[in-house]
Amino acid sequence: MLTVCALTEEAVISRDAKTEKLIAKMSCGEVSAMGPLYELIGTDIYAYALSKTASKEDAEDITQDTFVQIWKSAKQYKPQGKPLAWIFTIEMNLIRRQYRKKQRFVSLDKTPEIESDGGAFAENIINSEFLRQILRLLTEEEREIITLHIVSGLKHREIAKLLDKPLSTVLSKYNRAMKRLQAQIKEKEE
Repeated sequence: MLTVCALTEEAVISRDAKTEKLIAKMSCGEVSAMGPLYELIGTDIYAYALSKTASKEDAEDITQDTFVQIWKSAKQYKPQGKPLAWIFTIEMNLIRRQYRKKQRFVSLDKTPEIESDGGAFAENIINSEFLRQILRLLTEEEREIITLHIVSGLKHREIAKLLDKPLSTVLSKYNRAMKRLQAQIKEKEE
């Protein structure tokens, strides 16, 4: 009998295999693989960008740029069973590049607000005032770790490697953030 954990792990493995297959098709010049890849991981890419930029427009731009870069770099991808780690590395580089560009033009003293225009993804995930309040409780690094783990399904060890941080740091930041979120939820329920 399969447990829920086994089903979840099986779904992740299947998703990784699908992602690798689509990247392989793209490396052979198959443009038709881009749509299915976007459907498979687009939400993960967008959510991660949103957690880093706190701007809907910037997250959308980074998501598009990430898929363009995946297309351009598909031939260099070496299948290792964890394509999302490779993709998030591409995305992190794009986010850093955008941050450096904006740093030249925008004062960083301001805390960015999460924006929403009522799009389908935004309505389902970001349009909640309660969620916005909760996200403000977390540091940028905590939002990043939570998003990579919960939304994208990466394991803490994979997150540590991706962010180039010790596993103990990732685990403590994740646990501290989750406790803070749980306390906030309890407070709202009372």
